[in-house]
Amino acid sequence: GRMKGEPRLDFERLEEIDRALGIPLVIHGGTGLSGDQFRRLIERGVSKINYYTALADAAGERIAANLEGGARGYTSQVKGIREAIAAEVERCIRLWGGEGRADEVLAAAEPWLPVEHIILYNVEGLDEAGVEAMMAEGRRVLSAIPGVLAVDTGRAVKEGADYRYCWRVRFCHPAVIDSYRDHPDHVAFADERFRPYAGGRVSIDYRLVRD
Repeated sequence: GRMKGEPRLDFERLEEIDRALGIPLVIHGGTGLSGDQFRRLIERGVSKINYYTALADAAGERIAANLEGGARGYTSQVKGIREAIAAEVERCIRLWGGEGRADEVLAAAEPWLPVEHIILYNVEGLDEAGVEAMMAEGRRVLSAIPGVLAVDTGRAVKEGADYRYCWRVRFCHPAVIDSYRDHPDHVAFADERFRPYAGGRVSIDYRLVRD
């Protein structure tokens, strides 16, 4: 959120915390800090800075400028928001010492390799309202499991299709296949709400191929 008054930063205490923990630290609310303050925080172990308010302000200023320029429709009112946010992000990357360091990041961290977990199935023992309730609960429960990027459910367009319903669960990495399968929330949902009604099903994991 927006800070009221002058920020009070205890750099000595932060340095002690950094030495004691030895893990990356995060600042919740970096909007309003000076470049020197950011640099001193980073030197003392801060590796993540939450910066939502300033980015929202950049978008708002762009919209205000569009309105002042006579923009009337939605498209013209939001024109340039992406560029305004990108410019502020680039400025912060340079200010915080991240410019030109992409190779270091790639050497230390494996990029996401999304996997599509596809399930095709039919249902016995539930009416359409029951199926919808089951799918809605699944979207809510399964989307909260670590490593899950999105959960979608669907019905076949063509009547008489071999499989009437589907799940599409997107994982951020192939390693999530096993952790998702064994996660207690997934196990409970599958054993209590899904498998008893979906005996005939096909489950396949796909890695998307892109140019």
